[in-house]
Amino acid sequence: MKGRYEDEKLFWIPVLIAAVFLLPFLLKGMTNSYRYYLYVLNIAGIYMILTVGLDLLSGYTGLISLGHAAFFAIGAYLSAILVDQGGLPFELSLIIAPLLTGLFGLVIGFPALRLEGMYLGLATMGFGFIVKRMIIALRQWTQGSNGLQVSSPHIFGFTFRNDWDNYFLIYTGVVLTVVIARRMVRSKLGRAFMAIRDSERAAEAVGIRLAKYKMISFFISGVFAGFAGVLFAHTSHFISTDHFDILLSVYFIIMILVGGVGSIYGAVLGALFIVLLDNLAIPLFKDWLQTFITVEAGDIQSLIFGLIMFLFIIFQPTGLYGLWLKVRIYWKLFPFNPRKRFS
Repeated sequence: MKGRYEDEKLFWIPVLIAAVFLLPFLLKGMTNSYRYYLYVLNIAGIYMILTVGLDLLSGYTGLISLGHAAFFAIGAYLSAILVDQGGLPFELSLIIAPLLTGLFGLVIGFPALRLEGMYLGLATMGFGFIVKRMIIALRQWTQGSNGLQVSSPHIFGFTFRNDWDNYFLIYTGVVLTVVIARRMVRSKLGRAFMAIRDSERAAEAVGIRLAKYKMISFFISGVFAGFAGVLFAHTSHFISTDHFDILLSVYFIIMILVGGVGSIYGAVLGALFIVLLDNLAIPLFKDWLQTFITVEAGDIQSLIFGLIMFLFIIFQPTGLYGLWLKVRIYWKLFPFNPRKRFS
């Protein structure tokens, strides 16, 4: 039986998807700066894909990762090398590179069998440093710290040449990612993840194999991060080690905290909120603040992100999606439940 407040009417989902794909046309008609807004939305879409995978790992399975920028980098570099140096079609790279990234997730998943909490976070952070050093060491293929030029996506004879084209490719990926993730969390796999998160001993007592499902969680999260990395590499056309530092992994953690840990829609909302804040709101705030004092953009960004994390953790730990659920329930009960009034 469905819960009292569970959303049974899903008519809004196709409406929302249609709105997402109509948004570029709306922006084009409203502003001459629509290309920049499309670029920002494209970055947000790529991060949505990654944060959905990270939320499956951290929000649903309860495993902390501070190394998802490394999975992101692996997917990006693997696809760039396979397509531009190996001659592999981009369509195949969209499948092969994420799966290979998922295998790296299995590798880093082994420590998860023995570690938890802060120690697991430090282990995944160390993996991020290792990957960055490997990219520099394998300069024959990666061009080291100089960066690597990457070709445009090419699918079934169509080349995605600009941000307008990339938008539709990226958000098709976002929709597929959300649909797949939602199906996962409602399946036996998702219930096993949540049981492990809530109590490993209780999960083991009911027959859930902890090692198996932890490894699967790392693999799936790595696949999602690799998929995001493929899209990032081929839509930005240039990648370097500067794009994948440890701060980016922290950035992803902030996204799922702000959006709502343990919620697929929350991961999407968090990524959108933080990217829009970083690229649209913070520059305006910086320009206003510099009329009074001299301040660096990085300092403003760190201050605002730290303040956001503090406020959300203290006052809204369920994130933006949790806030939306509270508002929805409030209006269902205000001033009383209208469904019960005439029953």
